[in-house]
Amino acid sequence: MITGHGDDRYQYQKPVCADFSSNVRMGGTPPELISHLRENLDLIGNYPEPDAAELCREMAALHQVNSNQVLAFNGSVEAFYTIALAFRNSVSGVLYPAFAEYEDACRIHEHQLQFFRSTEWGNALKAQTDLLWIGNPNNPDGHVFTFSEIEKALEACPRTTFVVDEAYAGLVAGFESAVALTTGYSNLIVVRSLTKCSAIPGLRLGYVLASEQLAARLRDFQQPWSVNSLAQETGKFIARNPGLFSPDTQRIRQLSSGLQQAIGQLGGFRVIPSGAPFFLTEMQTGTAAQLKHFLLNHHGILIRDASNFRGLGPNHFRVSALSAEDNQLLLNGLSDWKDNRMNERNH
Repeated sequence: MITGHGDDRYQYQKPVCADFSSNVRMGGTPPELISHLRENLDLIGNYPEPDAAELCREMAALHQVNSNQVLAFNGSVEAFYTIALAFRNSVSGVLYPAFAEYEDACRIHEHQLQFFRSTEWGNALKAQTDLLWIGNPNNPDGHVFTFSEIEKALEACPRTTFVVDEAYAGLVAGFESAVALTTGYSNLIVVRSLTKCSAIPGLRLGYVLASEQLAARLRDFQQPWSVNSLAQETGKFIARNPGLFSPDTQRIRQLSSGLQQAIGQLGGFRVIPSGAPFFLTEMQTGTAAQLKHFLLNHHGILIRDASNFRGLGPNHFRVSALSAEDNQLLLNGLSDWKDNRMNERNH
């Protein structure tokens, strides 16, 4: 899906004062990273390592796994398409609503697709598909699978390869990553993104952790030089300075839960509870597309029209909590929308 994601301000000639459409952590790129990249701009004068080997070693050390278990990619999306290619013509199960690129990657590489609602976890396991794609935490609804749930699934379905997307792992308080399971299970691929917690969506950087056997299979299909020099340098800097890229997850949870509660109290909006910074809301009147244009035109606020997620309708939108001040701007905008809708009905 080339278009239809969040942070699509490039499509509009309108200034954006608060972007709730993107799930990248609030606060922007750490200034220490920007300074480090300025000091290393000369790296663009030479080819990067074709397989980002040094970066993979750094990430392996960070996660305490063997370096042969790690592969770097030009964002997690490239990882999804590479996984789908390595398992071409397989049967893939996808829990939905979910990030559309799982499905798109599988379609391009001729997978037979089976879809299961996020509440049908048991049915998805019983299906014994070749692969099962899971967002954890899941985009767009923020659902989190526990470490125990993932481990039990790996044991119960040894012939199914689980692709677990942990792009938002660092933004959820108390989240238990499945990375440690990659050493004991040969049917697990964990996909991580450095985009979200580090606020570097423009650089495109992600990586995969899996058993050595699975990693070797993926490596056979990996493109050389897909991770550019500055992105590799960024990843190494993050691995060496993890403290700079560890958001205050307790504060994020408080801001998100506070915003969820406040939107629910406005009336006319049904919030789907989420433990992540982002969450879904279902409108009782109007469409998400109408609301999106209203908020952008009248308040400079950008939200994510979630109607193009499988299983969701035209009245679903997603927002990701920001600062308390920005969250109030959104609440003001939603109240204004409600008043406008009421005035239209009265006339």
